[in-house]
Amino acid sequence: MSRGKLGIAYNMEIMSINTAEIESLQKEIFEKKERLAELRRQNREPVKDYILDTANGPKPLSSFFGDKNELVVVHNMGRDCDYCSLWADGLSGFTKHILTRAGFVLVSADPAAKVEETKAMRGWTFPVAGNGGSGFEKDMGFAGENGSPWPGLSVFTKEGDQIYRNGFSMLGPGDDYCAIWSIWDLFPTGANGWEPK
Repeated sequence: MSRGKLGIAYNMEIMSINTAEIESLQKEIFEKKERLAELRRQNREPVKDYILDTANGPKPLSSFFGDKNELVVVHNMGRDCDYCSLWADGLSGFTKHILTRAGFVLVSADPAAKVEETKAMRGWTFPVAGNGGSGFEKDMGFAGENGSPWPGLSVFTKEGDQIYRNGFSMLGPGDDYCAIWSIWDLFPTGANGWEPK
């Protein structure tokens, strides 16, 4: 259902005088997001079949596609990042829906055994792996020059033996991938200094 057809009835007596401006801005943002998505869909870069670390030994990136030809990868900074854990907690709820269409894996800066421990502690429902020495996070643009990891998402497609990255996005407060920030934005005080734990 498109956002323009939600059929939300507003009680004008309790809405602020800024309602028209809010609705206009929401429409503008929606249109720009559609354009951004269109541009991202045009991306197509071939990538190698990186070997990632798992608790069951090394596995190629291609193995996480399963029987699908699409794959969602969460680039995770590791257990010490409460923000990264918040995003993963939220995405855990979408896992069964994502898996109806694509493979799904969280790839962490932590070693494979530690990622598995974190998965069990937090109740994550998706496969996990560590970058290990693959260079995966750096090659995908999710590591600084000093090697420090950054959070993000990449999506891949597979055609025969060739893997392509078709889109990517950084993760951070206010992005489209963690709804809690948009919820806090509805309050008069916004996030009000709130941080995940």
